[in-house]
Amino acid sequence: MAGHLLLLVLMYSFSEIRAQAPPPKLTVNPPVITETDSVTLNCQTPFDSVSQCFFHIVKEQTVRVFSCLKTLPGTELLLMTHQSSPAEVKVRCYYSVNLGEFSYTSPHSDISSITINIPPPPKLTVNPPVIAETDSVTLNCQTPSSVSGSQCYFHFMRRKPSKTLSCLKTLTGTELLNITHQSSPAEVKVTCFYLVANHSPESNVSSISIQTPPPKLTVNPPVITETDSVTLNCQTPSSVSVSQCYIYTVKEQTAKVFPCVKTLTGTELLNMARQSSPAVVELTCYYTAEHRGGQYQSLHSNTSSITIQPLPPPKLTVNPQVITETDSVTLNCQTPFDSVSQCFFHIVKEQTVRVFSCLKTLPGTELLLMTHQSSPAVVNMTCYYSVNLGEFSYTSPHSDISSITINIPPPPKLTVNPPVIAETDSVTLNCQTPSSVSVSQCYFYTLSGGTKVFSCLKTLTGTELLNMANQSSPAVVKVKCSYAVKLGEKTPQSPYSDISSITINTVLPPKLTVTPPVITETDSVTLNCQTPSSVSVSQCYFYTLSEKAFRDFPCVKTLTGTELLLMAHQSSPADVEITCYYTVKLGEKTSQSPPSNISSITINNIVETVSTTVQSMSTLTMTETVTRETNTAGIVTLTSANNTVKTASDSNVTVRWMWKVLVAVTGLGVTLGVTSLGLVLLCTKRRSGKCFNKRSQASVSGDIMMTNTDYGRLLPPGNGEGYSMVSSVRDADGPSGSEKLNNWDPQNQDSDTYHMYSTISEEPAPSALKDAGYSSLQAH
Repeated sequence: MAGHLLLLVLMYSFSEIRAQAPPPKLTVNPPVITETDSVTLNCQTPFDSVSQCFFHIVKEQTVRVFSCLKTLPGTELLLMTHQSSPAEVKVRCYYSVNLGEFSYTSPHSDISSITINIPPPPKLTVNPPVIAETDSVTLNCQTPSSVSGSQCYFHFMRRKPSKTLSCLKTLTGTELLNITHQSSPAEVKVTCFYLVANHSPESNVSSISIQTPPPKLTVNPPVITETDSVTLNCQTPSSVSVSQCYIYTVKEQTAKVFPCVKTLTGTELLNMARQSSPAVVELTCYYTAEHRGGQYQSLHSNTSSITIQPLPPPKLTVNPQVITETDSVTLNCQTPFDSVSQCFFHIVKEQTVRVFSCLKTLPGTELLLMTHQSSPAVVNMTCYYSVNLGEFSYTSPHSDISSITINIPPPPKLTVNPPVIAETDSVTLNCQTPSSVSVSQCYFYTLSGGTKVFSCLKTLTGTELLNMANQSSPAVVKVKCSYAVKLGEKTPQSPYSDISSITINTVLPPKLTVTPPVITETDSVTLNCQTPSSVSVSQCYFYTLSEKAFRDFPCVKTLTGTELLLMAHQSSPADVEITCYYTVKLGEKTSQSPPSNISSITINNIVETVSTTVQSMSTLTMTETVTRETNTAGIVTLTSANNTVKTASDSNVTVRWMWKVLVAVTGLGVTLGVTSLGLVLLCTKRRSGKCFNKRSQASVSGDIMMTNTDYGRLLPPGNGEGYSMVSSVRDADGPSGSEKLNNWDPQNQDSDTYHMYSTISEEPAPSALKDAGYSSLQAH
């Protein structure tokens, strides 16, 4: 009784479980596959929370746990069931789910079957099936789309083992012959297969016929008349010994046996092809050769065409071959018959024909209209003619194609003058058009966007140009130009000119002059920063290039060499380079001018000088300035105001040092000063002695007392036998200084006196004396 009660409880519990966990539904897609295909197992449960299902392999009585939606390849199914294709795999599924405090396992689904077949064989194609040794053939082993892999196995019937290649492979005839150990002509049979699991299904058998290289057919010339001849050359491979060839007419599909090089008239060729002129005869050729005891026929050659006309074609020349729209070209359709007066000109692009005289001149515009083109363009043209021969009228073949290039009009040339201006200045724009073109107006373009139509020679102010370019100064306005020409109903525009630039400054640069350009430290130089007349400026800025600093001065400024060296931070000898600029008030803005030109001032060393004063009792004072320099050869150069004297030391003259001499002679009302290097010739005589010039014996005497020098040194009375030379410049209004010395009256006889004698040297020419203006004093 208790047992029965337990059985009832268990049966009730089992029924309750089944009610709470219904069986899943199993679908397989597709139900039939190959080893390389895949199948999807879908164990559909009523609960979204179920992520894993149990798949029961019926034959093996094994369970695999997968996701409820699982894709498996055929090979894996075969491994799971320990089978090989072809095979049938039966499977069912169930699931487990938690409901409340209990975990329930569902009933099994219905059984589903998956059929796994052997993979299909590949399909082999060869293209082309007939090739020469030098040609190529493509082997395509087409495997099922489900098979992955890039390699296939090709089995050539005369070769073992198989050769592994890519499934799409191109081989030459020579390579195929090498693989199969054959020589052309030959037939190569091949199959292919691929490996999947343990199977290697094999494709169909394909054949490739490998021929010796075909001949090459040339025809010369390709266009003839019936009475002309054409040479047919069937060129066979050098490796083949052939004496005869077969000329094959494509239209008639018949062959004639000829020598491989054969000449035929147009009439013979027409008879052979069973055609009449005008006609196009298409030919190929082939040859036969001995092979393995039999005759072997080669592949056909290329196809060649011979055009046979009753008349020879004309010759078309065009002159010139390149023109513009405004130029003309002469068309000359040269025919072999004098009776032909009109020719037919065929426009290739339009496929239209115009009838003109055989020598015709056409402008470029008309050619463009005929061809419905616009420049630049290329017009291709042929010509032909018609002539009566006996009872028939014949039309000639077309000439060769001639080309006429029609370009757009040439570009103009733009010049601007001047290229640098201020806003208030003007610039002239000259858009120079070709002389063959009649143009009254030109188009001016600024690169910033402005366009204006002016006369081709146009003058604009800087302000107008800035407005046209939508710019403000300082600016660089870039301009180009073009022109248009009326050609019938059209007005083509020329190409642009080159770009020209106009620099527009707010103010113009000044001009700097330096006077003199060569000075010493103690000399002065005048810097003149010349500003434009339209600008009112009092101060300028002078910029030294060595120091890269500026100083503001009046625009005309005089500086000593020393000041200029200090300003430039240089020392003599030096070349001081300097520029200048200025500023000007324009409205509320102060603008700085561009810099002037660079000017250079050379500053040389100061020649060391000594000065002395010679006084006498006379009332006449005379001054003169001279410069002395001595070179390495001992040549002494004396330079006075505008004269140069050269002398050398001798036994009668001693050069003491550089002198700056002031000779003051009282009583004559004239002062003579000697500056720079002076050579003073002195001779001493106590009381009444004299000095004589040995050369001329002309002498002057006077009592002169030497007082002091610039260096503080005295030449005391009684310093006997002192020699020097005094150079003097001839006075413009009277005798020379030496002549005036002759009138001095000696005074103060009680003191030691120096008797000075002066004479003009006899050596220089009189003209040289006049220019040089010097006196020589020598000791007696």
